[in-house]
Amino acid sequence: MAITNNGQDILICIFQRGAADGLNAVAPHGDAEYYIKRPNIAVPLPGDTNGAIDLDGFYGLHPALAPLKPIYDAGEMALIHATGMPHGSRSHFSAQGLIERGVTSKTGPNTGWLGRHLSLNTTPQTSAFRVLSISGNVPVTLTGADDPLAISDISSFGFDQAIIDSGYPDILNNLFRSPIPFSNTAQAALSAVDELSIAKPGSINPDNGAIYPVTDLGRKMKQAGQLIKSTLPVEVICIDSSGWDHHENLPVYIQQSLSELSGAISAFHTDMGNKMQNITIIIHTEFGRRVAQNASQGADHGTGSLAYAIGGGVNGGQVFSDWPGLRDQDLEMNEDLKITTDLRMVLSELLTKRLGGTDINTVFPGLSYTPAGVFM
Repeated sequence: MAITNNGQDILICIFQRGAADGLNAVAPHGDAEYYIKRPNIAVPLPGDTNGAIDLDGFYGLHPALAPLKPIYDAGEMALIHATGMPHGSRSHFSAQGLIERGVTSKTGPNTGWLGRHLSLNTTPQTSAFRVLSISGNVPVTLTGADDPLAISDISSFGFDQAIIDSGYPDILNNLFRSPIPFSNTAQAALSAVDELSIAKPGSINPDNGAIYPVTDLGRKMKQAGQLIKSTLPVEVICIDSSGWDHHENLPVYIQQSLSELSGAISAFHTDMGNKMQNITIIIHTEFGRRVAQNASQGADHGTGSLAYAIGGGVNGGQVFSDWPGLRDQDLEMNEDLKITTDLRMVLSELLTKRLGGTDINTVFPGLSYTPAGVFM
């Protein structure tokens, strides 16, 4: 196993792209206004058919998140409600960029918050697999880090045997040498191919009876597990989870999205077993959905949402929230869940307590950091 990061956690950062609805993922069933504003799409009360799974008498998990309840009960999952970054945008493109940069306006650094942290915390090892994305592209979150790697699928990353036997990789290696343009990028790619062929993470089977769902996120989390259990010195993995833009028929579509999420995370948690003591998963989105349902039985772009923190270093088994309320006078712009926990506070604490420390003013310029209490 490759957890050798001087006691620091391996981080898996999952971005729910599309603006995930936190109000149905973790329903505030103790707030009567929730059922008034969502008469047809709210998660039913605990005890009712398809009702919420009660957590503390006020909040309840959507039934599709049932596979995560044992992780919550074991104290290894915390939920942060009414959270987000106060960027004020309802554009997916703009909001995702701001979230990934860790800023609340167009001014500020163009690099990613995690990339800035990693640039401050370099390690002696030169592996291409220190920092990677299993999404086919390097996300903005990682820009600023040294040579982050993007992989779509570890089984197809590299050359097939016929090409290797032909000697073509050696030709490429000799061709792309300094000062040829893009020589550094080409050499890094060839080095990554060699590393992967030696480590063979694709041959590593799930442990502890874990069965990953046959879904996009299930495939990505399985590969994350294989990479972590290999000899590769993985430190950070970014993963995209798409399909969270539920403008219509939210009860049906969020059931599907949450089932994919919970199935993949539950399988990964089972697969990792005791290794979860040195792994942290953070899950977040760009903004939430409006409180009131729309005419299409969905919810439009809003403000506050939900984040998940999972791992052995999490103060789990609780929902962190300064609940703002759902009455008209309590809402952002009279229609959105207010942000009462700045997501940057949670991420700052993650970097400080689980990833070896950081310069918060560099990672999140202008932020006055107060620990959120989510991490040990």
